[in-house]
Amino acid sequence: MANRPKHVVEYALLVGAGGLIRVLPLRVGLCLGWFMAWCMHYLGGFRRAEAIRRLDEVFGDRFSDQERKHIAWISWRNLCFNAIEAIRFSKLTLEDVKKQPLVNEAPRLFKALEEEKAGYIFATIHMGNWDMAGVTADLMGMPIFSIARRQKNPLTDDYLNKARKAFNMEVILNDSKILKGVIRRIRAGKVLAILPDVRNKTEAYPIPFLNGEANLGAGVALFARQCGCPIYPAVVRRVGWTKHEAVIFDPIRPDPDVEKTEDWKRMMIEMMALFDAEIAKTPEQYFWYNKRWVLDPI
Repeated sequence: MANRPKHVVEYALLVGAGGLIRVLPLRVGLCLGWFMAWCMHYLGGFRRAEAIRRLDEVFGDRFSDQERKHIAWISWRNLCFNAIEAIRFSKLTLEDVKKQPLVNEAPRLFKALEEEKAGYIFATIHMGNWDMAGVTADLMGMPIFSIARRQKNPLTDDYLNKARKAFNMEVILNDSKILKGVIRRIRAGKVLAILPDVRNKTEAYPIPFLNGEANLGAGVALFARQCGCPIYPAVVRRVGWTKHEAVIFDPIRPDPDVEKTEDWKRMMIEMMALFDAEIAKTPEQYFWYNKRWVLDPI
């Protein structure tokens, strides 16, 4: 099937911008990202009102109008910073990531690999630069893998798949065979990196989250139960412009003595409660612009 003109334009912009950003120093690239973020946020108003409405929905009168606007701006700016850093991931080296505060948590994750009979699940949310955690783990030698969806644009999908091959981290596509593939890899001693704060497209489990109920699939808990492995919840935060720190929580483990559906729900509730508390501490670090908002009805 021939590529649509829209797909060709999107691909050309992506390749052109990527080539420029990779040759610029990091801080210069982030300045460019800041300018793009400012134009889209203040001139274009891209989903700004929606993000502020969501903050009001979640936090009520905890923040003033001005504070909500500031939180929304930092959240959007951080997303644009994430995009700049993602384009430059292929330039990252082990020495680069060792300068990041988030590596302080790495020994705990490697120790867990030694202690567990199989691999485990590393669950984080759309907070800080969530991709940086996976890239850092990969560069440090962790056998990590993740799940990705196919992009609607086949040209950009191919571009992104090639970019992912710059690392050892395996990316498997979300298709009908995903369950068996994930279970086989975890049992072989690999670590699944996953983002659970995404609204399920079909009716699933109503899980308390962000002052509401989120319709979340039990994929994370299902994998943990099926493999008998723990879930390590974690959050990542941006510190200033270029630094990233991480917090890793005690593992959440499946209970084989509990009926599986109840066990799935218990694990999801425990995990999302941890994330809820972390978002409340630094709401500007969370991504409030997701088109598929986690609290929207299905």
